[in-house]
Amino acid sequence: MRTSLNLLTMILFLSIRCNHMAVECLPRRSMMTTSGNETDRVALLALKAGLVGGSSERQALSSWNDSLHFCKWAGVICEGSQQRVTVLDLEDRKTGGFISPFIGNLSFLRVINLSGNRLEGFIPKEVGLLSRLELFNVSYNALQGGFPPQLTNCTRLLTIVMTSNGLGGIIPDRFGSMPKLRFLFLGVNNFTGQVPGSLGNISSLTQLILARNRLQGSIPSDLGKLKSLTFLNLDENSLSGKIPSSLYNLTSLRSLSLVVNQLSGTLAPNMGLHFPHLTLASFGVNNFTGIIPPTLSNISALQKFDVSENNLYGNVPEGLGRLEYLEWFNVEGNNLGSENEGDLDFMTNLTTGLRILSITENRFGGTIPRSIGNLSSKIERLLLGSNMISGRIPVEIGNLISLVGLGMENNSLTGEIPSSIGNLVTLQILTLGRNRLQGTIPSSFGNLKNMFELALEGNRLEGSIPLNLQHCSSLRYLLLGGNKLSGMVSEKLLSSLDQLLALDMPHNSFSGYFPAAVGKLINLNHLDISTNSFTGEIPTELGKCLMLEFLGMQANSFEGRIPSGLQDLRILRVLNISFNQLEGQVPTKGIFTNLTGFSFQGNEKLCGGIPQLHLPRCLNFDKINNERRRKMSTALIITMTVSIFFGFVLMSIFTWMVCRKVPKSNNTPAISLVGEGQYLRLSYKQLWDATRGFSVANLIGVGSFGSVYSGALGDKPIAVKVMNLEKHGAIKSFKAECKVLSTIRHRNLLRILSCCSSLDFKGSDFMALVYELMSNGSLESWLHGSRILYLYQRLDIAIDIASALEYLHCHNEPQIIHCDLKPSNVLLDADMVAHVGDFGLAKILRARLSDNSNQEQSISSLGIKGTLGYVPPEYGMGGKVSTQGDMYSFGILLLEMVTGRRPTDEIFNANTGLHNFCKSRATSSNISDIVDCHLHAELNAENDYNGTHHENVDVKWVQDCLAAIIEVGVACSVDSPNERMDIREACKVLHSTKIKFLERRVGDPRRNAHRLSDEERPLNKNA
Repeated sequence: MRTSLNLLTMILFLSIRCNHMAVECLPRRSMMTTSGNETDRVALLALKAGLVGGSSERQALSSWNDSLHFCKWAGVICEGSQQRVTVLDLEDRKTGGFISPFIGNLSFLRVINLSGNRLEGFIPKEVGLLSRLELFNVSYNALQGGFPPQLTNCTRLLTIVMTSNGLGGIIPDRFGSMPKLRFLFLGVNNFTGQVPGSLGNISSLTQLILARNRLQGSIPSDLGKLKSLTFLNLDENSLSGKIPSSLYNLTSLRSLSLVVNQLSGTLAPNMGLHFPHLTLASFGVNNFTGIIPPTLSNISALQKFDVSENNLYGNVPEGLGRLEYLEWFNVEGNNLGSENEGDLDFMTNLTTGLRILSITENRFGGTIPRSIGNLSSKIERLLLGSNMISGRIPVEIGNLISLVGLGMENNSLTGEIPSSIGNLVTLQILTLGRNRLQGTIPSSFGNLKNMFELALEGNRLEGSIPLNLQHCSSLRYLLLGGNKLSGMVSEKLLSSLDQLLALDMPHNSFSGYFPAAVGKLINLNHLDISTNSFTGEIPTELGKCLMLEFLGMQANSFEGRIPSGLQDLRILRVLNISFNQLEGQVPTKGIFTNLTGFSFQGNEKLCGGIPQLHLPRCLNFDKINNERRRKMSTALIITMTVSIFFGFVLMSIFTWMVCRKVPKSNNTPAISLVGEGQYLRLSYKQLWDATRGFSVANLIGVGSFGSVYSGALGDKPIAVKVMNLEKHGAIKSFKAECKVLSTIRHRNLLRILSCCSSLDFKGSDFMALVYELMSNGSLESWLHGSRILYLYQRLDIAIDIASALEYLHCHNEPQIIHCDLKPSNVLLDADMVAHVGDFGLAKILRARLSDNSNQEQSISSLGIKGTLGYVPPEYGMGGKVSTQGDMYSFGILLLEMVTGRRPTDEIFNANTGLHNFCKSRATSSNISDIVDCHLHAELNAENDYNGTHHENVDVKWVQDCLAAIIEVGVACSVDSPNERMDIREACKVLHSTKIKFLERRVGDPRRNAHRLSDEERPLNKNA
């Protein structure tokens, strides 16, 4: 834009010089200073004083001195017999200061060009005295104040350029007095108010740029009177309403750009007939509805077409192949397509000159035609992500040898990744994540030496990372999470990718030691290797990665001590080392003082750290053991050995006697009903003492079949669920829960300590279940009590619940159906980690048959098990217990977590349940209408924090995050069991949402590949 403005200024300047050639060729009577040019000299010196006074480069106007006649000063041109100043051209002199009001005394000025400096202050109103002025250019400075209305008195003005300053206020509605004005450029300022309707009275106007201001209101219909207008740019304002029909009368238009406003209505179907000369048509990021004009193919000169991020629907019109000059076609972020085969047929006949094609975030379905390989050999960006495209990726994609960006993420693509992609040697961004791709990562990817980002997350890829990727030394983002990749991570590979900013590979099956070469990744900002099978110690070399902000290593088998160097990573915001086998002292500095950013649960042998972590004090076990060895004699060792042997014999005899069928008593240890695990054996008396006689003060909950009491066994807090044996089904529930809990063990399932079956002090039967006490109570108490759950906590809890269900449904044999998933059965420990409990209604499915179908248990409508509102509808019609039933309950639970409304809320009826309530409102734009009050407050807080920014990026992401959770909840709770989202898919989506959430909060470690960046939009190419 800057270059084009400078070129325009030069052309106009030459034109003005030619128009005044006769004046310049008149005989010059004298070079002596007259009273007229003495006025000019004094004005120039005053101007110099103002300019130089504020400049840091005082040599900018070094030629302006009294030893030379001022007509020889740099940037000054004099004309006529009296040598009056007619041109003042100080472009790009890096001059600071301000424009002196004395400029108004240069009464013969026709050209003022002060662009590309560091000028501050106001545009002096005295410029309105320059009646001969034809060009006024003060662009690319730091001028403040408003548009000087006196400038409209300069009736000979042809060009006004004020682009890229800090000008504000309203644009005066006085342009009707400027009949010769051809170019008006006021973009990239802070002008407010409306677009002046009087602009329509400047019949000579050919180019109008008001982009990137804060203008409001509608587009004036009077602009339709500008029959000579060829260029109209109103981008990035807050304009609203419809495009006035009069605008379609501007048949001379060559460029029309209205992106990033709040415009609505439809694009005229006959638009292609009204704008025969249009080369650029940009309507992106508005609220337009309807279809893409079917006459688009009539605009034969069209080069760029952008309707991204609107609400358009239908198919892409036919005939685009006739647009032989088309280079840019961007329809991303709409509702285009029918989700059916044939939606992508329009790509077959596209022009051979196409460079950019983006259809991401629409509803295009079907398969990618093999003819895609016949697209332009010049095509640089092919972006098809976030649609409903299925089938295989055609091998012909390898023909598009000029591709720089290829995005097909978030579709339903299957089959293997074509090795022909390795032919695309200019490729910089390749995103194929969140599909159903299988097979291995092609070794031909090693040919992509210019690759900047490789995103393959959320597929079903297997095998190891090909060593050939070491040749992709330009890689900044390598995203492999959520696949079935395995093997060791090569030391050689990692040391070669030393430019990485993000390495994301969670939820795979990688094993072995994690390479010490990670220390060479000195620019690494994001590292997630969680939920794999890595062993050995955490590399101490991680302490060299000084740019790390996110480090996820949880759910592996790391052992040994935490490297002390991690506490020196000053910008580390998130460190998760939970569920490993780490031991020893926790450091006390840096990230280890951040109770929300540092997670360590599931490492039983850790000690020390800051007091707030509540870890046991570290002991010097080596010193203690050495002391003991010195004191222990050989005789004592022999004595102890014998004692242990006889003790073991006595214990065996005691165990045999206890296990015999003897009368119960209240001091008899509990009979273990939980298999062969190492469980406590507790008597009724022990539980009585632990709960202070089952005191009301210890009562923490009442369920369908019993009451729950808090207590303590020594220093260990416990929860005791005492069964109400008078309640029908209580004994069956007790046995079912014991049986189920004996077969499962997962970090997100409530851990059972003991099952007690004994007699109470009255000789009555007594049954109880003993669990670890969850100090933060149930999810129910958080959602519907006075305590506040923040969005990141809700997202973590949702992932915890999903992980538990995935274990029960997919990784446990036999398969277990919970049957009563609801907030009151989700308990939160001290670290707010969620644990699913209460398996009293759970069903253990029988072994799988040879045809891989389950012999699922049917239930009658008279014996529906579960809780009203969470029970899937098919159970009420005699349907079988199934994993899909649990998914329905999970979906309702997710929607309750976001909305704060129970499924039995009084606002719902037979037609508007929680599912329909969310489905009809679940878009990020109106998400605040349905979220609960605490999340609404969090949205407002984000909004307040970002209110001064041009775009509320954080707010937008919070909205998108909430929308993603609701989308999963809605997909899981549809009426038809076969259409519900699978738990594995739900886990992937939730994990992906969390990763993006953390990236936004910590600092996005990667660009969004399926979006065109701001600098790639047509606006910024031509504004």
